[in-house]
Amino acid sequence: MATRQTRMTSSHGKKLVLMIIALAVILAGVLILGTLSDREQEKEEVKQSANSSFLLDRRVYDGKTYVERTGITSVLLMGVDRTDEKPVQTGYRSGGQADFILLVVIDSYDKKVSMLHINRDTIADVVTLGILGRKVGTRRTQICLSHAYGANQLENGQNTVEAVSNLLEGIELSQFYSMTMDTMPVLNDTLGGVTVVMPDDYPDLDPSYVKGAAITLNGQQAYDFVHNRMSVGDGTNRARMVRQRAYMDAVQDILLKKFSKNDSDFVNRLMDQLGTNLTTNVSRAQMINEAFKAAKYDIQPVATLEGEYKMGTDGHIEFHADQDWIVRWVLATYFKEA
Repeated sequence: MATRQTRMTSSHGKKLVLMIIALAVILAGVLILGTLSDREQEKEEVKQSANSSFLLDRRVYDGKTYVERTGITSVLLMGVDRTDEKPVQTGYRSGGQADFILLVVIDSYDKKVSMLHINRDTIADVVTLGILGRKVGTRRTQICLSHAYGANQLENGQNTVEAVSNLLEGIELSQFYSMTMDTMPVLNDTLGGVTVVMPDDYPDLDPSYVKGAAITLNGQQAYDFVHNRMSVGDGTNRARMVRQRAYMDAVQDILLKKFSKNDSDFVNRLMDQLGTNLTTNVSRAQMINEAFKAAKYDIQPVATLEGEYKMGTDGHIEFHADQDWIVRWVLATYFKEA
């Protein structure tokens, strides 16, 4: 009897062990399947995030197929409103605002240069940093504020590059140059003075600034003309951009003449004058080569973003770009029909 009971107990124990093993296998399978499901979900989220960029998934637009152009160099030019003389920043949010943003696209294949003047008030996805300098995410805000984040002027510029890339459907920007706005007098006088055709009347700046008048600006006048905003006209950045364009057109004519002659002495002198007020991620030699090359190309008229102005919840003016317009501009500049 005892032997039979022992056998029954032994059999019962084996069944129990088998049940435990089976349950373990089932649980392991559930966990594995759950993990795989989570990973697939993560992959899908990453895929969806990646596919949010036009350059990655929307090569067909309006019934036409496009391919990327070759030989494209993108250069971002920035004028930074930061007038303190201290070269060292005290935090990760003190880089100043990018008041002037101009994207220059050099097309070596079609031998042309396209430009896009970006409103500082344009709403874009801007990477933000915490007080310890770590990235804490992105937020929708004025693109000029992107330059405020970073440990130094190089990081500030790179952050604005990323914000512009986010705005323009993920295009790659290879080079940038940023200059503090208080260096305008130095730039202007190194060019020998800049003659600007006034696009409107500006009695707040000078009674002689009447529409159509050709005025040769000295250093301080140039700074006031492109920098002042609240005290001029309607005080909007849109009106200031018109003045910046007028000044930029005049400077462009001077630089094209210098660059077309391969005047490297002038470029080196200009770089020396700007000194530490100019920040870039490329070498001087590379900058000179790009400038001399672009000077021989066909310069296209400067484009500006289309969109609408709104009053933000914080009381500041916001410019919301038309995304369809951006897609069309990106296609025309960076792509061609297959």
